[in-house]
Amino acid sequence: MKIRTIYCPYCNILMEYMGTERMQLGKSGFFTENLSNILSGAMTVSIYECPQCGKLELFRFKKTKRK
Repeated sequence: MKIRTIYCPYCNILMEYMGTERMQLGKSGFFTENLSNILSGAMTVSIYECPQCGKLELFRFKKTKRK
């Protein structure tokens, strides 16, 4: 896994890598309740946070293949 070098667009300081997290896709509806969430699945993202202002940046997480 490669950690990116990302600077906050507001503070212009290095953002901290917070790890990866699975984010649920879909939405809850009145009649379908959580059915849309179950069928939509989840997406793994890498999360970066600015230590000064708290801005978050999310990137789709892709595993690198070993050679």
